[in-house]
Amino acid sequence: MEELNNPNNNEEIIETNSEVTDAEAGFETEIDAITEEPEIEIITEKPEIEKKRKTNSVIAILSAALIICLTVTTFLAFKLYSPGNKGSGSIIHSSEFDKEDKINNSGEQFVPDGKQLTTAEVAVKVGPSVVGIVNKGVATNMFFQQETTSVGSGVIVSEDGYIVTNFHVIANNRALNVILNTGEEIPATVAGYDERSDLAVIKIEKRGLTYATFGDSSQVMVGEKAIAIGNPLGTELMGTVTEGIISAVNRTVTVENKTLTLIQTDAAINNGNSGGALVNSYGEIIGINSVKMAAAGVEGIGFAIPSNTVKNVIDDVIEFGYVRGRLVIGVYGTNITEKLSGYYNLPVGFYVSEVTEGYGAYLSGIRPGDVIVKCDGKKIETIDDINEIRDKHNVGETMAITVSRGNEELTYNVKLMEERPAEQ
Repeated sequence: MEELNNPNNNEEIIETNSEVTDAEAGFETEIDAITEEPEIEIITEKPEIEKKRKTNSVIAILSAALIICLTVTTFLAFKLYSPGNKGSGSIIHSSEFDKEDKINNSGEQFVPDGKQLTTAEVAVKVGPSVVGIVNKGVATNMFFQQETTSVGSGVIVSEDGYIVTNFHVIANNRALNVILNTGEEIPATVAGYDERSDLAVIKIEKRGLTYATFGDSSQVMVGEKAIAIGNPLGTELMGTVTEGIISAVNRTVTVENKTLTLIQTDAAINNGNSGGALVNSYGEIIGINSVKMAAAGVEGIGFAIPSNTVKNVIDDVIEFGYVRGRLVIGVYGTNITEKLSGYYNLPVGFYVSEVTEGYGAYLSGIRPGDVIVKCDGKKIETIDDINEIRDKHNVGETMAITVSRGNEELTYNVKLMEERPAEQ
């Protein structure tokens, strides 16, 4: 069975880019001098001369028209099919692009302003903004605690030291250090994080840093070049650049009870690449490398969090420390399918294995072992059904949740609260 493993260095396999000048066809027609006493030969020859002149003029005009047509055709062909442009078909530059027309699978392809770069040029442009993140944490088991050190990657997003990475890269830390591409190591603090999207922002006290620019991930096309930059296998291989293509977009992947919509790539991603950059051929960040599929016989299936998701999250995280406006019920568990229903003698619905203290489900009386079967009177079968109904509400409103407990059904009015990160 395929697995998705988080990419911390000390954990599972990582997740975790002839200008033809219009020949000024100046046509000169010679005018024969008319003698005062024209000779018969001149008169008799005159019609032939005029005929030749007319013929020559027609030929010259047609030739000029042909040259102009060829010039325009050559120019358009070069414009539409030059290897410098991505793919074929209509090319639209950002200055001409209407946001309402930005459909990823449309026939028209969005192209950022500027020229495409070689992989080497992308590495020079983006490389200085990719850093190493050393997490000095602690692992606890039933017998003792053990200090651990893991290494991930991050991307500088501002000149004054804000860095985006994956949440799992900085989770359970006691101390964080950032290693710049110059080799300088600087202590870092957590500015905020969003566990749901597996993103975090950390901060170092340094200015004048080279930072990355973000592209529009909604315009990412399957088959276009993708370049991954990060630190596979720790600090020894910092700044490693790998190249592949975009294998798919809008992939729904579930990792540790979190459902994420990700970009799939075959650019090599290994332990330590988590939090690093996935870059397009314009040197823009189109994703933050997050997970990779690890299973026997599986190669080249990595995933990145789309840049548009990253931008939406980090703005709130930097200002408030969390993503505002997200509703939370406060339950964790698993879906009970028809097959599991018969096996465990439980109703189809969502089995609650954990209830978070302080949130609406716990405060209303829902407990582990309950099976959620209805929300607002509507039958549900999966957690997605619950979330769809939940997201029609606002913070502070209540949602009626019906659970099966033993041989009875109980309905609770659950207050929907804003999700906030737990203290580390």
